Amino acid sequence: MELTSQFRNNHQMPRVRTISKREEILEAASRVFAEKEFHEVLIDDIAALAGVGKGTVYRYFRTKEELYFETILQAFDHLSATLAEAVAQESSPMRRLERIIRESLRFSWERRHLLSLLQGDERRFAMREAELRRRREGMMALVQRVILEGIERREFRGVDARIAAELFRGMIRAANCFRTENDSVDSLVEEIIGIFTRGVVRQNA
Repeated sequence: MELTSQFRNNHQMPRVRTISKREEILEAASRVFAEKEFHEVLIDDIAALAGVGKGTVYRYFRTKEELYFETILQAFDHLSATLAEAVAQESSPMRRLERIIRESLRFSWERRHLLSLLQGDERRFAMREAELRRRREGMMALVQRVILEGIERREFRGVDARIAAELFRGMIRAANCFRTENDSVDSLVEEIIGIFTRGVVRQNA
């Protein structure tokens, strides 16, 4: 019995270390990819930041493309969890939309380079598009539920919630892509929520 227990413990320990080391590499990669264009990133830089050898990085990720893609997936998973938690803290659909904008912009504010490769006409990740699509659909479903709730509570007028959710997410992406140094998260949240909920037509006094 004692030997069995000892074998189980010895067998599990490497798995714990393996997961931890992989996460350390992904965390380092997210910081390096966020600061540089993809073609400028060196695996040596990521390895140094993670405190491992270059060979260790390649033991977990066969190519720089694979490491980049896994970093993107991890980032989307983190954003999805952040959005779900933020939405749960708000009591009204309007406030929930505002939090989605704010958390999405905060997420991408320092990650322009990290996300730039996906935003371009990039074909190298076509084989794994389904993994990205599942994550995008999950976040889109969250926005759609908030809009439907607003309609049900008669805070929003009746609209196609699916189309509205796509437009809403598109506004956030556009604001992040075309923002200037003079823009702030607060100002963009106000602008997006204003245009999305009230449009650009002058309101009657």
